[in-house]
Amino acid sequence: MNDGVIGITALVTIAAICSIVSHLLIKQFTISVLVSGLVGALLFQFAAYIHHGQVGPFYLFAAFVSFLVSCIISSMIGCLIFKRRNS
Repeated sequence: MNDGVIGITALVTIAAICSIVSHLLIKQFTISVLVSGLVGALLFQFAAYIHHGQVGPFYLFAAFVSFLVSCIISSMIGCLIFKRRNS
């Protein structure tokens, strides 16, 4: 596996774990998605920093994109948790 596949796998895993924890602890959907996205993006950027040993030149762009991806994953997982709670 190359670095791109490992990075995407790490982002999806971190975002999913943060989303599940966030939706279980916070009852409001919107706040839970935003908190999950923020924490997921921060943890992913920290993992990327540890892996590469330095901050990349496009750090701000990568942080924004990882925040958006984390929010999308959190929204999908949040919908599943919301359906399960209401059924």
